[in-house]
Amino acid sequence: MSKTLKQVRAGRLVCAVVYTTAAAGDSPRARTQKQRASTAARDKLNARTSFQKLERTLAANFDNGDLFITLTYDDTHLPEDREAAIRRIRSFLSKLRKARKPRGQLLHYIYVTEGGCPGGRLHHHLVVNSTGEDLEEIRRLWIYGDNVEVRRLEFDQGHTYEDLASYLTKEPREWGHPQVGERTWTPSLGLARTEPETETVPDYVTLTAPPEAVILQNEGPVRNGYGEFAWIKYMLPYQPDRRRARSKRRRRRKKE
Repeated sequence: MSKTLKQVRAGRLVCAVVYTTAAAGDSPRARTQKQRASTAARDKLNARTSFQKLERTLAANFDNGDLFITLTYDDTHLPEDREAAIRRIRSFLSKLRKARKPRGQLLHYIYVTEGGCPGGRLHHHLVVNSTGEDLEEIRRLWIYGDNVEVRRLEFDQGHTYEDLASYLTKEPREWGHPQVGERTWTPSLGLARTEPETETVPDYVTLTAPPEAVILQNEGPVRNGYGEFAWIKYMLPYQPDRRRARSKRRRRRKKE
């Protein structure tokens, strides 16, 4: 007897499922029940919605010390519509990228544009990787208003990647997408992507998190008579050295 263990590692965020695997000698009923368990497990792991994809993209690319920025417009520079606002945020990000380039510092970001709902005022939220020399540079480059809010991110049990993804997608979830099928958040090129890893494990294996991890969600085992599955999501502790090493490896691969 064996199970399938499938997990996605996005930075410090780990999502995993384990489920019963159908065997060659199973009866039709047993095979059907095991397939139901495996389908339920995969549905738990798959990032099907924009919100789920955003959570994992944030976790794979940003960590403690990176920046959450809110950029607003004064009355003089308030754009006419959402499209004009998007042109301005793209111009700002292009200038920020050029400012960092001579120092050999990359720019990674995710941004959303809000205020398109009735009674709203256009503004932008951004998650940006920090270089340690950001605040004055950001204020200097944002020429459309003086109200620039910058805070450093810190992820823990009370402030998770899911919380941040939820905040960044609150407007489309409450008011609907600006256009049908449109993704409501925009990532920079070159962000790390997550891929599931799959292995076969003995039937007695259960899902556990490392002792120092923070368990965010935990379900199961859920049994249906012939098959079972379990699901867990947890966050590993922050390790600055691991983050720096990962960034250096990514840059070396790009040069090759």
